[in-house]
Amino acid sequence: MRACLSLLLTVILALPGCATTRASRIPATPGSAPLAQQATADPKVMADYVRQLKVGSRVRLARTNGEEIRGILMKNDGDPLVVQRRARIPETPIEIPLREVLSVELETKTGNPARTIAIGAAAAVSATLGVLLILAAIFSD
Repeated sequence: MRACLSLLLTVILALPGCATTRASRIPATPGSAPLAQQATADPKVMADYVRQLKVGSRVRLARTNGEEIRGILMKNDGDPLVVQRRARIPETPIEIPLREVLSVELETKTGNPARTIAIGAAAAVSATLGVLLILAAIFSD
């Protein structure tokens, strides 16, 4: 009985115990209003926010038609915004009127990929060591 309980606890600990985010956005359903009618940002507030951003910063724009644009801010002095898409093949800058912008997010670098890999490897090693120690404690009797 003790071995079965220990095995059950080991399996429960090995399974992911946290909830994951399903989606950051809820897509519009056929019966709901389009994004343009659901939420619109005040153009004056949006213009003030965009003026604070540095030219050349990486941004992510959400438009009222549901399109998301990732690019580099080329002009931030009001209406319209000028953004150049980040793509493998260079594209011409896009002018976007502020009335069509739902949100503007500044993209920041998340860090070094090697550091992320090292953290993941350390977590895997510690989990494996924990399971092995639990199994050693079970079968040492």
